[in-house]
Amino acid sequence: MYCGIDVAKNKSSVCILGQDKEVKAEFEIEHTREGFEQLEKHLTKDTKIAMEITGIYCKTLYEYLKERYNVSYIDNIQMHNFAKLHFYYVKNDKVDAKLIALYLLSGHKTVEIVKFDELKDLSKVYQSTIKQLTRYKLMFKSQLNVIFPELEKEFSIQSFRAIASLLSKHPTPEKIAELEAGEINKFLANKAKSEKIKRLAGESIGIKDTPLFSFKNNIKIIIFYQSLIDKLKAEMSANLAKTPYCKLLDEFGYNVISLATIVGEIGDIRRFSNYKKLVKYCGLDVSEKQSGRAKSVNCFITKRGNKTLRFTFYNLVLTHLRNENNISNFYYRLKEAGKHPKQCHMAAARKLVVKCWFDMMRCHYHSSL
Repeated sequence: MYCGIDVAKNKSSVCILGQDKEVKAEFEIEHTREGFEQLEKHLTKDTKIAMEITGIYCKTLYEYLKERYNVSYIDNIQMHNFAKLHFYYVKNDKVDAKLIALYLLSGHKTVEIVKFDELKDLSKVYQSTIKQLTRYKLMFKSQLNVIFPELEKEFSIQSFRAIASLLSKHPTPEKIAELEAGEINKFLANKAKSEKIKRLAGESIGIKDTPLFSFKNNIKIIIFYQSLIDKLKAEMSANLAKTPYCKLLDEFGYNVISLATIVGEIGDIRRFSNYKKLVKYCGLDVSEKQSGRAKSVNCFITKRGNKTLRFTFYNLVLTHLRNENNISNFYYRLKEAGKHPKQCHMAAARKLVVKCWFDMMRCHYHSSL
């Protein structure tokens, strides 16, 4: 028998088909122990079970079933294309469960579970924290422009943490002007800059009676997020050390954040039998239209894959463009040929994905020696 499960939050729709595609059972279960036991009453040891990868909702049911039954995941994109061939105009949980069972019965390929969930979760928390930190930094800069506009002009990413620490203790230019340059230097560790900030504080045109409660708390939140980011980076590094891919940190182009995101999203690279499948998974493959000898002039990337990976490789291209290497040379060669800069950028990102596939496969090969 073949069991298809359409997973949703707190509940799932189940459809069980026989070898002759006859529906043996259709029902819904709650994500509780009673619901899982209800599902087990309809299963046998020979039943093949499949479900789509639906974020975190499928994990509990998968872990419950995998010890006793033949359960696997199916690729969401392949399932979407399969559904178009059968129930193009109908979509609901009951139909989806039946389609999954039919997909499994038809002998289509299933995928392995991603084995690096911790890295995937850490990278998502990191990205979310960075977004929040950026939001509070922008608010901090706008508040600083009213309280101490001269310092706002001196603001830089490199000295941000030091300036935030200084302002958490001395939030107004008047208080900073009362300090000795040596006391300011304890925060900034730059004598020339400390003296300059003291001078600017004494000449500041900032509004003196501005309410400071929001400003002070904003600084505390920023310092908290900065410390959280440091802890996340350390945890990512520790988790990467347990994988065969940690050797890539010694190579140009990879850092802890990018590699943790790539490994977390891809999982075991061996589930992609060639680099073309990884390119497709990232959504960086080209969409073409062809009829006979006629071929479309305007080609676009499909964007149907993993947007997190696509964003990561897009940003990695920027790192390579700051240096002279194969990727940057490839980018500028396309640009000189008259291609649009964005086309060049996406082509370079695709080239990086191909390189990444070979790099990760090499790590597996060397770890097995």
